[in-house]
Amino acid sequence: MPLETPILKVSRPVAACSRCRNAKIKCDGKLPACSSCEKNGRAAECTSTNDQFARGKERSYVSTLETRIEKLKEKLEEARARKPSVVDMFEDDSAARRQSYQVQEPPTPNTPNQTKAMRRKEAATIDDLVSDFGFLSVNATARDFYGFTSAMSYARLVLWASSKEQLPTSMSQDLPPRYQSVSMIQHYLNNVFVLLPVFDEASFWGSVDRVYSRHPYQADAHDQYMVRIVLAIASASMSEQRGDQRYMEGIGHVCAALSHSEDVLHPGEIASIQALILLTEFAMLDPHHFDSWELIGAASRAMVDLGLHQDPPKGTAMPKAKLDLRRRVYHCVYALDRSTSLVQTRAFSFSDDSAKVKIPFSKPTSSAPTSPAPNTSQGLWLQTYEHVADLVKLRQIQSQWYTDLFQSGRTRWDEPYHYIWGTCDSMRSWFDNLSSSMSPNMRAFFELDLLYSYVYVLSPSPRVPVVHPFAQKLIFEYCIRYADLMLRIICDPGYTSPLTFYDAMRVYMTGRQFLDVLHQNIDGLLAGHVPAHPEVKPSTAAPPRMPVAALPPGDTVLRFNITRSISCIKQITECLSKFGIRWGYMSWNQRYQTETSGMLDELNSRLRNIDGATRRQSTWHHHGSTGSIGSSINGSLSYTGSPPALPPGQSLYQASPAVMQHTPGSMHANPVHQVSPPNATPGLVTTKNAPYPAHEDYSKDFDLTRTQW
Repeated sequence: MPLETPILKVSRPVAACSRCRNAKIKCDGKLPACSSCEKNGRAAECTSTNDQFARGKERSYVSTLETRIEKLKEKLEEARARKPSVVDMFEDDSAARRQSYQVQEPPTPNTPNQTKAMRRKEAATIDDLVSDFGFLSVNATARDFYGFTSAMSYARLVLWASSKEQLPTSMSQDLPPRYQSVSMIQHYLNNVFVLLPVFDEASFWGSVDRVYSRHPYQADAHDQYMVRIVLAIASASMSEQRGDQRYMEGIGHVCAALSHSEDVLHPGEIASIQALILLTEFAMLDPHHFDSWELIGAASRAMVDLGLHQDPPKGTAMPKAKLDLRRRVYHCVYALDRSTSLVQTRAFSFSDDSAKVKIPFSKPTSSAPTSPAPNTSQGLWLQTYEHVADLVKLRQIQSQWYTDLFQSGRTRWDEPYHYIWGTCDSMRSWFDNLSSSMSPNMRAFFELDLLYSYVYVLSPSPRVPVVHPFAQKLIFEYCIRYADLMLRIICDPGYTSPLTFYDAMRVYMTGRQFLDVLHQNIDGLLAGHVPAHPEVKPSTAAPPRMPVAALPPGDTVLRFNITRSISCIKQITECLSKFGIRWGYMSWNQRYQTETSGMLDELNSRLRNIDGATRRQSTWHHHGSTGSIGSSINGSLSYTGSPPALPPGQSLYQASPAVMQHTPGSMHANPVHQVSPPNATPGLVTTKNAPYPAHEDYSKDFDLTRTQW
């Protein structure tokens, strides 16, 4: 990396005076005036731009550090001069330190105890001053940095780099009544905070009390920012269409929050990182005004600068609350950075090897009660951290395989599937270990991420440029389930778990993978036979279980898979349409329709040919069907049996008298994962006995700038 080994360009003193340098003639550097200036009668004008260095190179890298050391020494001398009036070392670290302007009185005799106390005060003051030396830029790419000028600040720099469209000027939402704010804050805590607990909940409610206090001076800029940005996230998450009332309220609240940015966004403070994380969460819900990639990158760099990516050494005295805050801030940055990098196919801001932080969130033990109804008083006050522990674990697994398959090199692996099967098994085990008391909404949220991860890890990569037919079949099945579950969640008004702009990107990339595997192996995928899986070592984890689809009565495997493929493409199109309306990007849907038009024509042509032949003679005898794997109850999709037990070429479909709707649930448990009737009109969701309402297609579209997986 160029930045890891920068070339130190140290300026050397230039003896030539300004006149000789401009005339490009040799200067002997004679003092007080050079010979050339003396001959021309301009001895008084013989001066250099700087006594030591040339124009534009007044300070070298080394001299900058030397100058900084001299200034620090002067500060130490000043500190020694005012040591009788320094701040007491036992005061709270967060208290503002005020410079003393008292006149120093003549020293008085001190007792031994007073002398020791004064020495402790002096040592604490010196340590506080010297600690600021860590903020000095020592990288050659950013030398001579002495802070921002009056026209620029850290807050302005971050906001300028991360801004897309300018926020409306003079648009600020009035602070709503407290009862409305509490309702919106509780929505945020129940759906966003449970996954990214970036701040202490009790401290946040203290900020709310100060903001709504009768005395406005009690609330500082940090309190105002935190309350406003949380209200902005809550409003944006409840918005259904860009430009609606909730969306405009969110814009107003974020404008009010950013009015305090100069007092909140400071380098070297954990509170500043928390503010950036919350702004990143808002950017995921409003991609028009802010770039979440830039924001999480700034938060990651600030986090690393403070050393939050490493736990303090053993034996370091640190309050438990402060240590817990450091850890939770790190893991929130980690989760957002990994999620952002995956959907935007970019490199991580920092590697897993460089970090070592214990997870501060714990899941309840097996002996703990598993009732889905928590205590009312506790549920209204403090949230559980069970979900964030599950999310961090998934992000760690994703980070590992994304680094190995996409970021660590481009050399093709000879036997890649022993690694891929192990990765899939790790994600399956993670999902199986989710709490049984988890709400259906949160389980569906994690299931979507799991299906997306399956498709991602099985897709082509620099390490595995060619996908095996068995992996293509898995991608085919997982894409169908992902599209079906995503559409039902979008159409479910009771689904409250967060859906962000990242989900729109995931839908598009999943749809692209589905289209690619159809182009590569359409006959093999539609035929319905399971190819032989790649040979791996016996000690390797078994390949993922192939999902079992229930065959409707009187249907054939070929026709069934054709209708499923058509439905999947149209479900993805409808998801993109609804996301386009939600976030205002109206070209994604049109783009995907253009890309899939040829495949839809091919699938519809095959379906017409099969239906024409079926009218003359049935080619599938329902009661004579054999060769299924596992059992199927009420036509549900279930994960049964291990692929090695299924002979190559055998059908994986079982005839069933009825087919029920899909309900979000465990993919790997007993039959709870169901699909819509394939004999329904392709692309539409049948509403009979369905837990979620059906919606017609919209002819809307939205834009995508990064389409490659």
